[in-house]
Amino acid sequence: MKHNSFVPKHLLNRSWLSYSLYPASLIYAGYMRWRRKYLFQQSYRPPYKVISIGNLSLGGSGKSPIAMALAKELSEHNLSIAYSSRGYKSMLENSATLIYDGHRLLATPNVAGDEAVMAAVQLDDVPVFSGKLRKAVMQLAEKLYPNLDIMILDDAFQHLKVARDIDIVVFDTELGLGNGFVLPAGYLREGLSAISPESICLLHQKPWGKKNPELKAQLSATGAKVYEVKSQSGKILHKGKSIAVEALKDKKITLLCAIAHPESFVKSAQMLGIPYQKQLIFPDHHSFTDAKSLALLEADDSDYLLCTTKDFVKLSQDFRDKLLVLTMETSLPQDLLEEILGRLKAKN
Repeated sequence: MKHNSFVPKHLLNRSWLSYSLYPASLIYAGYMRWRRKYLFQQSYRPPYKVISIGNLSLGGSGKSPIAMALAKELSEHNLSIAYSSRGYKSMLENSATLIYDGHRLLATPNVAGDEAVMAAVQLDDVPVFSGKLRKAVMQLAEKLYPNLDIMILDDAFQHLKVARDIDIVVFDTELGLGNGFVLPAGYLREGLSAISPESICLLHQKPWGKKNPELKAQLSATGAKVYEVKSQSGKILHKGKSIAVEALKDKKITLLCAIAHPESFVKSAQMLGIPYQKQLIFPDHHSFTDAKSLALLEADDSDYLLCTTKDFVKLSQDFRDKLLVLTMETSLPQDLLEEILGRLKAKN
């Protein structure tokens, strides 16, 4: 399967199409500015602290790994944490549901969403909710966990009907601002005017990525605090056990993923020297439950299918023996954690 070239050709770079759509993007950007100003006046505030982690772009910045890393860090400071995922393209997307109570997984990936289940698998004793009805999620969390200290909202920067104590906006150092245009002419959901001096901006450098001093200067000009965050390729896992790259040199491997920017996964595999014979690239959040996808994977003649953690939660039941998982480890700088903890303490 070939990855659609529309995004890199027209949204990450400027083209005849992006220029022709530029007038429409000005209208859309104006609407988004009005929306942000109007909806924030009516936002719901729960009795606990709220941290929103999102982005300005359409996807692929790595906000979910950062949100999970933050949840882990805060839970180690004797704080009661809950985590909320939108549940994009899942059966629970239009609801508010507890899908992990800190002990038991209460829903499958196709029901709750791949990112919600991925968080549940990695966050141990942190409750995980799914659904884009964030106000209802907050009210449910208040009912189920009356002593909750903090709710972390993954992918909520544009969800303005709920108040937040800290807004964290994540940028991929490679994607940057795309071609600089807002939808439909570019890759941005909103312009830089959406970032306030109270925001925290994170420059996320993925395993194969580079620093982006130009983007850092642009974000600093908004008055927001800017921090650099790095992710590194972690372990290669087979049935939960680590396996060395050298053990795969004589094996036939197919790269398999359904993420916003599959190029990042492919480059990470290449950097580690993982040998592979082909790639199977699906749309972001693809469920792998349809007959065509299952038949394609069953017909694959490789020894292993190498996938991301996000895809593993959807595939593990049907292809467990054949799956390799390339994990990613995201570490947050100490000064960022001190900034967040200081802001939370100041709001008590």
